Amino acid sequence: MPGITINGLQKTAILLISLGSDLSAKILKQNFHDDDIEKITQQISLMERVPKEVQGAVLEEFAQLRQAREYLMVGGLGYARETLQKALGDQRASEILDRVTVTIQNKPFANLRKSDPKQLFSYLRDEHPQTIAFVLTHLHPDQASLILSSLPNEYQSEVARRVAIIDTVSPEVVQDVARVLESKLAVVSYQEQSIGGVKALVEILNKVDRATEKTILEELEMADPGLADEIRKMMFVFEDIVKLPDASIQRVLREVDSKDLAKAMRGTGEDVTERIYRNMSKRAGDMMRDEIQYMGPVRLRDVEEAQQRIVQIIRRLDETGEIIIARGGDDAIIT
Repeated sequence: MPGITINGLQKTAILLISLGSDLSAKILKQNFHDDDIEKITQQISLMERVPKEVQGAVLEEFAQLRQAREYLMVGGLGYARETLQKALGDQRASEILDRVTVTIQNKPFANLRKSDPKQLFSYLRDEHPQTIAFVLTHLHPDQASLILSSLPNEYQSEVARRVAIIDTVSPEVVQDVARVLESKLAVVSYQEQSIGGVKALVEILNKVDRATEKTILEELEMADPGLADEIRKMMFVFEDIVKLPDASIQRVLREVDSKDLAKAMRGTGEDVTERIYRNMSKRAGDMMRDEIQYMGPVRLRDVEEAQQRIVQIIRRLDETGEIIIARGGDDAIIT
């Protein structure tokens, strides 16, 4: 951005402002720690007006960095450099690549993300469950789910449990794991970071087939009921209702208490409310709009509890086969 000096925090704030509140909230929740969120939101509050040219420049820079990262992950540095040079010229291509490669090099196991999961499985299948869990936390959920599904049944729940309880890993531990795998995986860069956790495991389980999911959750239920319950609560969130077919949404709505539904809809996005109204009769939709309008202030905790009760109904109907929540593997849906 020639003639304009903007730091990274300001660029982040401008980007989030440009993306709108719903999407920005999801990005903040999924990608930033509480301290960072506080700094970013404070910066957003200070920006009463962002000039269009500044906003455009930030969005363009973000798009270029994202594209460069994709080029690197797909075709390597040479491919990325050649493609960017053709599009942006030598100098700009070098500037972008310098920034992107630093972030990629600082991320352990980055090279694994472009590897074939079957090949990775052949490397990992004889490793200790803790090692397998550690590596899975560095992969895309699609890759990790295929590897987890390929493990013997007696290993699956143990690896899943270890993914869920991994938190902060020191550089020394990363180096120890790297030494075990260096002859196979060429791991080169380490730094302390937060990895794994229940959220990471849920992302993986949402991709596996039904049999693998059922086996893992049943084993976890016996080994750690509290952890199993926490995982079940996160497996399907209220906003995921938009992923259900219309017929399934209509079946769910017949089971849901109208007061719960009104509260749940108060705390969700427009795409979700529109999908729900679409599967109601006009009369029922009008009554729901009136109920929401005259409800008054609602505590966030009450909204979340109402959403969770509806999610429990959805999961119950899924378990009995009355509706189907599409998953990966053998549970892929054919229409």
